[in-house]
Amino acid sequence: MEAVAVIRLALKIISDRLILILALALSFSLACWTMYDPNLERLGTMAFFSIFSYLLLNIRKRETYEKPERLADQE
Repeated sequence: MEAVAVIRLALKIISDRLILILALALSFSLACWTMYDPNLERLGTMAFFSIFSYLLLNIRKRETYEKPERLADQE
């Protein structure tokens, strides 16, 4: 039973880091695309995506770290 829990934890860590790396790579590629031919539409697209992905990843990270504290408070 512990082996399954360890594998699930490892997959969750890998997937969280993979999502973070993917968001960083996409933000970088959008920045390059914007700098290639700068105009307001490209800048807005890059800003929206970067801010939205940053907020989404921070909310997810905050929820992940708050769960053990909630469990400790209940006991």
